[in-house]
Amino acid sequence: MKRSLKRKRINSERVIFTREDQTVHGRFKRIAGLFPEREALRFKDTSLTYAELDQASDNLAGYLSEYDSTINNRIGIYLQPGPNQIIAILGILKAGKCYVPLDIYFPSERNQYMFEDAECKMLITDLQNFSQGKMLAGSMPVLNIDKGIEEKTLTGENGIDQDYCQIIYTSGSTGHPKGVVHSHKTIVHFIDRFSEDIEVNPTDRLAFYFSLSFSAHTMPILTAILNGCSLSLFDLKKENFTAFAKWLEQEKVSITLMIPSILRQFNATLKKGQIFGKLRILLVGGETLYRSDVEKIRQHLRKQAMVLNLYASTEAYYSRAYKINHNTVIKSNIVPIGYEVRDMEMIIQDEEGKRQNPNNTGEIAIKSAYVALGYWNKPEQTAQDFHSDPEDPDRRIFKTKDMGYKQSDGCIIHVGRSDSMVKLRGYRIDLGEIENVLLMDKLIKEVAVVVKENPFGTKQIVAYYVRKGNKPPDPEYLRLAVIRMLPNYMIPSFFVEMEALPKNDIGKTIRRDLPDPEWNKTTNKEKLISPRTAMEEELREIFERILETEPIGITSNIMDAGADSLRLFVAFDEIEKRFGTKLNIDLIVDNPSIEFIARHIENNN
Repeated sequence: MKRSLKRKRINSERVIFTREDQTVHGRFKRIAGLFPEREALRFKDTSLTYAELDQASDNLAGYLSEYDSTINNRIGIYLQPGPNQIIAILGILKAGKCYVPLDIYFPSERNQYMFEDAECKMLITDLQNFSQGKMLAGSMPVLNIDKGIEEKTLTGENGIDQDYCQIIYTSGSTGHPKGVVHSHKTIVHFIDRFSEDIEVNPTDRLAFYFSLSFSAHTMPILTAILNGCSLSLFDLKKENFTAFAKWLEQEKVSITLMIPSILRQFNATLKKGQIFGKLRILLVGGETLYRSDVEKIRQHLRKQAMVLNLYASTEAYYSRAYKINHNTVIKSNIVPIGYEVRDMEMIIQDEEGKRQNPNNTGEIAIKSAYVALGYWNKPEQTAQDFHSDPEDPDRRIFKTKDMGYKQSDGCIIHVGRSDSMVKLRGYRIDLGEIENVLLMDKLIKEVAVVVKENPFGTKQIVAYYVRKGNKPPDPEYLRLAVIRMLPNYMIPSFFVEMEALPKNDIGKTIRRDLPDPEWNKTTNKEKLISPRTAMEEELREIFERILETEPIGITSNIMDAGADSLRLFVAFDEIEKRFGTKLNIDLIVDNPSIEFIARHIENNN
């Protein structure tokens, strides 16, 4: 299929992207050459122009090319949030290689699995994470980007649009994550269609504040630097939502992305009458968006602002959108995922692959020439989820396993999943992976992991287990077992012991018959220490109310007490306002108890 040339207007100058610009780094090179003095990115007190970002990534690319000239080799990225992450992505791509983002907050076993499974040939890290990086990289070389790389002239551009661009790991049913492989072709087209739909212009400033291992990182980062915009970076894990709101205003961010669970916590910290005067587009995606979410945030947006509910996946990126302006009336409780975008046809099909008529529920499938290449080193699973399109040999069909129906006007309503995959806190989670990790324990006979909604409407992961033998495993023991293997967003909030799991006539677990846990109870109640001072009592009230769990002792680990760690930031915000003291989040992470926080407040007042 012949590729058409894309034209974009930037500052009244027409930029013509040629076939040589169909790689991510080719496009960036064109933008950096046209606007070298424009600010490309900013993080705290550090700012880089396009020329500086281009030179820094050229230096890295030159080093990587000298070390290994093989195209498509994988390079792991294991860095603190900041400009080095962007430099690493561009440097790896300019060297004709493929980047594999890891997460410094993930368990070491998970990072090591991803690094080894992708067959990475090198790890790029920084001074702060160098020791840990050396351990997870094993015999592979480790580059400390903080040491500096001598200035190099990168001759030519390596790679074509069919080459690997990135491998993003997502939850898998085998007990290990699976890597989704994208080419430059799929990523560049994603940025094209997304930029067109939201009408990106060079005066826009985009926000990036989440993990590089989350596939959505591509949206703000590449939309910014492939359109001549500015990118502002923020480390939400070390800050709170009040600081985040102030930062959005100070940075004059015009486009930002929030998953619904983050949006809800963000909404909870906003003051009445607080308006984000520069924010013109709020992107929401990753999980179900409710009408109440939109109604709450619209009170803080100017009338010209637009909320865009996105449907996206790691395998296909942005493929559906529902635009909400100030006058949009949302009729149902669940906000639709909306209408098709360019070159991403979405169909509803039955179990045999036949198209469903309007208003009939079926599996959502995407027909496009721009879906992922497949799963890294998993040909059977790739063949299961990706199929050739009999109507067009240039397209393939990706079966999403999401269920939905199409209204008569073409708008799609998403109604759930066809398998054990769920969306929680913006992450796609295969509950089978959690079950497999728990079944590795010698004390566990059977396991069923489900997502349940508590009385407050918050979705939480609950693990039900049947023990093997007479010795019952302590829920805290099970929690530690999964913490070693899984990231925070996959840790069950409750571990419920059962004599037997409910089964049907053929022996399958009836998950809908699993009882609710005791939502308002914490484990190890007998170990709790009650507050001794008025301040400790007040702190306990705040945490029990916001984390929606009780009782919490003054020495309890508040990081484990809450089912949703994002709620902790809401609690921290209220504590700072109530006592007039700025909390040191790093210290609290190391000492997560009411006793320590009370002492910290007293010492700083």
